[in-house]
Amino acid sequence: MASRDLEHFRRAFRTGERVAGKVLSRPDAFSAWVDISGYELLARTDTDPQPGAVLLFLIAQLHPVVILRELPQAASGVPGPDPRHTAALLRSFRAARAALDSRLSALGPLPATWDLTALKTRFLSLLRKDAGAWAAFSHGRRLARDISALPAIRRLGRFLYAPWYPPDASDHELFLGNAGDGGIREILLGFRLTGPGLVRIKALAGQGLAQCLTSVQYPGKLAETGFFPDNLTMGRKTIRLVALAGPRTLNPDEPPLLEGLLAPRPGSFTGVNLRV
Repeated sequence: MASRDLEHFRRAFRTGERVAGKVLSRPDAFSAWVDISGYELLARTDTDPQPGAVLLFLIAQLHPVVILRELPQAASGVPGPDPRHTAALLRSFRAARAALDSRLSALGPLPATWDLTALKTRFLSLLRKDAGAWAAFSHGRRLARDISALPAIRRLGRFLYAPWYPPDASDHELFLGNAGDGGIREILLGFRLTGPGLVRIKALAGQGLAQCLTSVQYPGKLAETGFFPDNLTMGRKTIRLVALAGPRTLNPDEPPLLEGLLAPRPGSFTGVNLRV
């Protein structure tokens, strides 16, 4: 394609835009010609897209070369959920969560224990004594199940609503990844504490050990809360918590946990050239 056509392509599209592309041919095992709105581009790939397949791409870069990232939802051939439905689902979940958070201080104290089973039992017992709090929790839990059923979440693991841990926190979010090699599971936990602000924990858990990385809005105030014990228990099961590093300052541009899970993850197309 002539240089002026390359400039036309750059003017026609913008970085961050999602575009559909049809696979035209496979010149070799590592690349594919893709048609995007009449522009033919050669993309490097380590997957095996068949000619005729229609894929969805994110335009990651236009200068100095065009870079596409394949979005895996389209590769499966199954259309993704309506973005408006997903956005409405998230808004409803946050509203139910806020309704419960506003009532937590009036429920009464939770036991001074790091046994998650005991915390959950006491928490649910207190909730049942407050009809409004129980309704908000039940609504939030149902919405969390709907969120967990979204293809982008279901493919990776489960999203749960467990507002009893840590105690005295709000804005709870919990994601349990599918078990991988050796039974290792990724756990993502987000919440807000008075003082430290937003807290995000990423843990790799398996065989009674969870190795954790913590990001905090205001790390200097985290030590005052003591939410991070040496061990957690669930009934008879004990999990040892190990911090891989000291708490880091949470990147203000990092999306909320749910948005990060629902964002399309780049596939294997790493770059393109336009046909000349």
